[in-house]
Amino acid sequence: MTLCSLVLGLVMVEGLASLARDHAFPFLNIYETDPTFGVRLKAHASTATRSRHGRVTEVRTNSLGFRGEDWAPALSAAPQKGRVMLLGDSQIFGYGVDQSDALAERLLAHLPEGSEVLNAALPTWGPQEQVFALETYGPIYRPEVVVYVANVANDWFEAKRPNVERTRAQDGWAAFVLKGQPQRLEFPFRAWLFGQSHLVFSIRALTSHVSGPPPQKAVSAARLLSDLPHLLRPEGRYRSRLSAPLMAVKARCRALGCRVIALGLPMDVQVHPSEWKKYASERVDLSATEALLDRFLGEARHHGVLALDLRAPLLAASPGAFLPDDYHLSPKGHEAIAHVLAEALNLTHQSAGPQQLAHKETRP
Repeated sequence: MTLCSLVLGLVMVEGLASLARDHAFPFLNIYETDPTFGVRLKAHASTATRSRHGRVTEVRTNSLGFRGEDWAPALSAAPQKGRVMLLGDSQIFGYGVDQSDALAERLLAHLPEGSEVLNAALPTWGPQEQVFALETYGPIYRPEVVVYVANVANDWFEAKRPNVERTRAQDGWAAFVLKGQPQRLEFPFRAWLFGQSHLVFSIRALTSHVSGPPPQKAVSAARLLSDLPHLLRPEGRYRSRLSAPLMAVKARCRALGCRVIALGLPMDVQVHPSEWKKYASERVDLSATEALLDRFLGEARHHGVLALDLRAPLLAASPGAFLPDDYHLSPKGHEAIAHVLAEALNLTHQSAGPQQLAHKETRP
């Protein structure tokens, strides 16, 4: 009876802790280790995340661990007409927004009937993982168009370091790879206790941050400025350090028969001054960092890749193109990108050349 009472009491407290957090965690807790990608999301998993302002987002994965419905393998070796594959990180994944509000679903709504959008983007992945994703899934699912995304918030820092050296999975969470990490103690139900239990998470949160979570800072802004000379340094034959992975994607697409579109995605604070309000940081002049996207987009076009500058569309959608408590895109931001990308895809299907399309863009 004592044991039953204890178990029942713990179940009730767990339920109350879960209710207090709206049955959601502040981060994704369905990661697993992968030898190629560092981490990936578990297949057929579901969870919910809760933002700093209390916004709850549900996340469900398919049989491959990606967001969205299951993908149908290609019926032939030819590119599947109307099939688009998105490569990227948490921004393209749609972190912080519902699946229906993320780029994949918004883009699909703008495309002709029968089109498909495969969201092969995952949080923590960088430029090298975009190449790996196309190498892994391109031959099986044969997209007609592949979208490569250059994200200023972190891709320039991650371009030279694969995710296996940066991120690992621990009890379902994404954790940094650190030297000299102690051996963790394994015991039954550890993964559930430390990865799924709201009660245990609440206790750990209280002991870690007694006064609450630290104020959020503008992602990478100060580091971007301080490291700018290094980040702008040419890499081999390319002027941008993100050109090499883009050219690898282009080469792979040439073998698969697909086309490539490159997107240049700025940070929120590069787009509109109102974005600084959500950060515990003073506003700084980031105009010098515009050279990162300018150089990448210019070099992509030089090599015959259709490259879309997202600064103007996101500025037109601002304020509100990014989440009010996070640097990720809002539904409004995803819709703005979807509109521009759909227009480019439709023009591409009308046999317009890459250079023709590139000159249709505007700059803020």
